[in-house]
Amino acid sequence: MAGREIANKQSRNGAARRRLVVGVGAGAGVFLAAAAMAAGSAVTAAPAKADIDALIDPIINSISDSFVALDPAAAVDITSWTDSLLASLNSIDLAVPAASESAAAVPAASDPPVTGTYDIPITVQEDTEPTVQATVAGSPDQTLLLDTGSSGLVIPWENLGSNDFTALENLYDLGFPTGINESGYSGGVQYIYLEYNDATVNYGDGALTTTNTPIDVEILSWSDSDASGAPANFEQFLTDNDSTGILGIGDGSTDGGPTESPLQADGYEGVTVDIPNVPTTLDEPDGDLIVDPSNPGTAIATFDGAPTPSTELTEKVTDGGTTVGSDSVYDDIDSGGVYGTIPSSIASTDLVGDKITVYDGSTPLYSYTVGTDTPDGSDQTPVEESGIGTSQDDPIDSGIVPFLGHEVYIDYANDTLGYDS
Repeated sequence: MAGREIANKQSRNGAARRRLVVGVGAGAGVFLAAAAMAAGSAVTAAPAKADIDALIDPIINSISDSFVALDPAAAVDITSWTDSLLASLNSIDLAVPAASESAAAVPAASDPPVTGTYDIPITVQEDTEPTVQATVAGSPDQTLLLDTGSSGLVIPWENLGSNDFTALENLYDLGFPTGINESGYSGGVQYIYLEYNDATVNYGDGALTTTNTPIDVEILSWSDSDASGAPANFEQFLTDNDSTGILGIGDGSTDGGPTESPLQADGYEGVTVDIPNVPTTLDEPDGDLIVDPSNPGTAIATFDGAPTPSTELTEKVTDGGTTVGSDSVYDDIDSGGVYGTIPSSIASTDLVGDKITVYDGSTPLYSYTVGTDTPDGSDQTPVEESGIGTSQDDPIDSGIVPFLGHEVYIDYANDTLGYDS
């Protein structure tokens, strides 16, 4: 996109999505607990739809009031802020069932069809941004960034409908949230979101529909970076990345994500990201997200701990056949990482024209020449960072390049990632 800087595009490295847990137990988040404390008396019926504003406004206002005191530029302890948030939520006067009454149970998930193959079309936008189309909880069609570096489907509440009224209606229809939490994506954005476990997601053209699907609904966001080009909020973060939501399909049991991939949570055993080649036309369908219990390709390497392998790889930079730098690294195989990152210790002064290769032992996994094989033929380079790659908690980011011409299979059942020739 014209005028968009690499700082914006690089901001969506999803591997760093993280959650501050403020829930109070399975099936009952702090949201519900605070409201129950505030209500203090029994009621016999849930609020009518006409009272949707009475349900939503105090929630949003309480969060907003608490957020006013937060200065993202200062080193504010988020724990202190969430304590303030909890105190504000305690004052919300919402109708909830008494302890003597049975709260409406979350509908039991039916056994999903975990056998068979489902092909969800992938569109690669701007040569580096894989997306899929889906409707989420009755929303209009959404463009979801396909991100192997995070887990969980995240969508702003405003996108649940064609306008604020229908968005609030669809939010209300999701029922009471099971939790409220804080998370973020590296690159400069943090957000507050509501957790739901009972959404319907349709991945378009009859490819696949899942029910009782967990989703995260963003309700408040802010920038946590003063870097040039950093997004001001989650909505700008999405706009910068040509999407309206994020579909994190990384293995939630290994990547530290707040929630599982919705496909993993629905019982599917694995998914394959299959992008055969660099698209020749922008926004051209260029592959499939294959939902299948087995790897359809032949893996040349399999790693425990998808999407960040628990074993070290080797990254080497050469210039005209001469090695510029080489080191052992942990590598987050991240489709949402644009051009990725590289340790500054092995990068040359000017990476354009250099060949970057990542090996598993002596087996080359992927390589590209910056400025020649870079997906859009530009001189965009991996972002150089000091000290990265030294641990599984702080890996380098692969970016989109390893996915172009290679199948990458995430095996939820065995917590592995297979990289195919």
